[in-house]
Amino acid sequence: MHGTEFRLLGPVGIWQGELGLGPTAAQQRSVLAMLLLEPGRVVSVDRLVMAVWGEDPPGSARNAVQVQISKLRRILAALPDTELSTSAQGYCLTIDQERVDLHRFRELVREARTVGDGPAGELLHAALQLWRGPALADVAGGWLPETVGVGLEEERRAVVEECAAIDLRSGRHQEATAVLSPLVAEHPLRERSVGLLMEALSRSGRRADALALFRSTRQRYVDELGIEPGDDLQRRHQQVLEAQSAGAGRAGAGSAVADPAAVAGPEAVPPAAAAAPTPAAPTPAAPTPAASTPAAWEDASPAPSPEPSPAPPAESPPPPSESPPAAGVAVPQQLPADVVHFTGRERELAGLDTLLRPAPGTGAGRVPTGAMISVIAGSGGLGKTTLAVHWAHRVRDRFPDGQLYVNLRGFGPTGSAMTPSEAVRGFLDAFQVPAHRIPATVEAQTALYRSLLAGRRVLILLDNARDADQVRPLLPGAPGCLVLLTSRNELTGLVVAEQAQPLPLDLLDRAEARELFARRLGSERVAAEPEAVEDVITVCAGLPLALAIVAARAATHPGFSLEALARELHDARGSLDAFDGGDATTDVRAVFSWSYHTLGADAARLFRLLGVHPGPDISAAAAGGLVGLSVPQARRLLLQLTRAHLLTERSPGQYALHDLLRAYATELAEAYDSEPDRRAALHRTLDHYLHTAVAAGRVFTPQRTPLTLPAAQPGVCTESFADYGEALTWFTVEHPVLVAAQQQAAESGFETHAWQLAWSLAEFLDQLGHWHDQGVVHAVALDAAQRTDNLAGQAHAHHGLGLADLRMACYDRARDHLMRALDLHGKTGNPAGQALIHVALNLAGERQGRHEEGLYHAQRTLELYREVGQRSGEAYALNNVGWAYAMVGEYQQTLIHCEKALRMLQQAHDGRGASAAWDSLGYAHHRLGDHEQAIVCYRNAVELRRERGERVRAAETMYRLGSAQLAAGDVPGARDTWQQALTMFDALGHPDAGRVREELGRLG
Repeated sequence: MHGTEFRLLGPVGIWQGELGLGPTAAQQRSVLAMLLLEPGRVVSVDRLVMAVWGEDPPGSARNAVQVQISKLRRILAALPDTELSTSAQGYCLTIDQERVDLHRFRELVREARTVGDGPAGELLHAALQLWRGPALADVAGGWLPETVGVGLEEERRAVVEECAAIDLRSGRHQEATAVLSPLVAEHPLRERSVGLLMEALSRSGRRADALALFRSTRQRYVDELGIEPGDDLQRRHQQVLEAQSAGAGRAGAGSAVADPAAVAGPEAVPPAAAAAPTPAAPTPAAPTPAASTPAAWEDASPAPSPEPSPAPPAESPPPPSESPPAAGVAVPQQLPADVVHFTGRERELAGLDTLLRPAPGTGAGRVPTGAMISVIAGSGGLGKTTLAVHWAHRVRDRFPDGQLYVNLRGFGPTGSAMTPSEAVRGFLDAFQVPAHRIPATVEAQTALYRSLLAGRRVLILLDNARDADQVRPLLPGAPGCLVLLTSRNELTGLVVAEQAQPLPLDLLDRAEARELFARRLGSERVAAEPEAVEDVITVCAGLPLALAIVAARAATHPGFSLEALARELHDARGSLDAFDGGDATTDVRAVFSWSYHTLGADAARLFRLLGVHPGPDISAAAAGGLVGLSVPQARRLLLQLTRAHLLTERSPGQYALHDLLRAYATELAEAYDSEPDRRAALHRTLDHYLHTAVAAGRVFTPQRTPLTLPAAQPGVCTESFADYGEALTWFTVEHPVLVAAQQQAAESGFETHAWQLAWSLAEFLDQLGHWHDQGVVHAVALDAAQRTDNLAGQAHAHHGLGLADLRMACYDRARDHLMRALDLHGKTGNPAGQALIHVALNLAGERQGRHEEGLYHAQRTLELYREVGQRSGEAYALNNVGWAYAMVGEYQQTLIHCEKALRMLQQAHDGRGASAAWDSLGYAHHRLGDHEQAIVCYRNAVELRRERGERVRAAETMYRLGSAQLAAGDVPGARDTWQQALTMFDALGHPDAGRVREELGRLG
């Protein structure tokens, strides 16, 4: 192992032996912690922002994260085999997991669970020694400790209990007492810890202390929770009493030793004590924070006894009555069997555990007046029932008066939902109410049902509910009971009227899906074909049911390679045929159909046509175009699909469906919608994006001559934009959709849409630094334009490709594309287009040091714009000429041209152009020795560019601002400015990053 260690289990940081290498700032420690929790995986900037500031970050949060990343890079740069990389999705820290104490801890625990007690105890003790205090002890803010840290501490407590259980089985009673005592002191209501400590005390000859511990724990349960301790703790109490009685009898008969175990060790323990039941298995280890939606299918370590593991400690409101069930009333225990190997879903389980705690703000004087209700909602195949049943088993001992269960058949193969009256009658039968006592009317039966529940603590699991009206008659009328609902609908009415607690269930992330496969197939088989596993996970889209079906196929055919199964899934080409588990409940297509068949005709049509939409997201305006309806109508249909969990509203106004639901929608569209109807829907969709993109471009870059488009298809809504900020927001949100739409247009025979969409995206992609996308979409555009012999489209495509190559320092290739574009614009008689090419060639000349050539192209741009009478273009060209003069050392000419350009641009309220003119003036003043004036000009440019989100140009100006500050003698100011510029350049993958890094290095 390397000499450098990364620590999360205590103070966060990097250590070389006992020498701390940093980081010293709490925000840096938060960022480092997030990267270490998932080494080798990309962590998005949004998640890093959440880790540092929680739910309410400042406006500058993203920039601040970039600053902290840059500082971390300086620390990590000197470490071997350590790489902090940047991508469009975020940041990734690549290191060996063995160097991170948390992952070493988990690996030791996993290994311990595969060996016998002797080596297992040593491994667990070694794992616990890695803890140096509370996890994530010194990070910024409370989000990481409160969300991730809580789970890590639960892992530690579970391992302490597991270690103590091994000590007890090995006769090390004193050691078990030593490790359990502080845990029980910290968590006095943690039943398993208390039970183990009672056993340890009893076996150490301290039975009186064990009984005193039980009495104090029981009193605390009654006082704080209003319930008796669970069955396991009661059983241990009885065992201690029996052992004490046996010991007293021996002492009365003249025995010299009251407790042989206290003297002779484990071999002398009498049979009754030796036969004491083994404590329940530890709670499975909590996942990393990326596991926001863990798999609800398997468990890492099943309990060795059929008794359920006790629930996590929770503070529940006192029940209205602690009396035992009335004579003649049965105690129903209707819960379905729990899955043998449940794992994950830790966040959801923790959310359910909060149902047992008093609501915030309730005190001793405020007794709950109604039952607690929770709704687990999500699409088919997510494991809602599995989660609900598992949690119900965990907490069933909190409900001594019984557990009721019913499948309401809201969604299923029969299509026949259970009526409330059927459910109520079933519950009355569960309470063994004699038939002659059951009233004739449904209303009276419901009243009797609620009377039976009054004053009792019963858990009621209402599975697979259709809607709120089906559920309301089944809700208790008094406090003390808890109702757990599962449904594919959101049941918003219950959330609003009955104050039900919603618990939305989502797809699994890749780590959770990988763990599911490892549990089902064995870690060795999964590790042997990691690429095949990743392929399968991708095709399954994180849907637990789909993953389970594929895992079952692999398990029943151990001779099949996972690569062959992955190839089989790919060969299905988007079909759901590969996801048939053998019956209706394990057939993904059938499971989806139960939700689809509950939709109205319009909502069903929209869902089908979503298979035509390119994805990944869709707005209400785009959905309106897809189906040819108004935006308000489309919004109502989207809401219906969201409530049915056939869509997810990922962000306000943006809806998405996962890949398997998209495949199902595509199948339905091909089955029920004719090819002309599907093509018309795609045409309307492409028209919406093209016309809206051109409208946004008019505001985003008003100096650009817009394309002339044919009228949009009937039923298309073109969005409008009041200002630059609205246009930028739309481009940013719709960027991935526009790229996908352009690709689909080219593949579907809409070649004109393909090159025009690329043209409409060009300025946004260039200004925001999305140069890879710039190259991709314009390569698609060029191919489409060439297929239709459209010279104008080819010219624009060559221009876009030239800009992309220019930004990525591929100057020769850029020049080839630009010269080709210049020739094509000449053939089509487009002088404004030629002017734009000369602008790019001017920039190419500057980048390659061919400044006289650059000046020629700048002057030619000015001539062309004056020829066509385009004032905005003339203003930009004046600035470009001024800049080109600066490149050849004629700074006075720069001031003359750029000051004139600035006046014209300010009069036109063109912030983008004005920022460029300020930047040019700053450069000229700097070169003329007027550093203070240069700093003023540069700051004006930076402010305008930041306001507009122009990351590339803002970074370039900040580099020049730092040079002016250094020349003016402000070394600290220069260092800070260059550091900010470097952070931005690194995030963009800009070729100037190396130059800035060298400048900072020279500053020391």
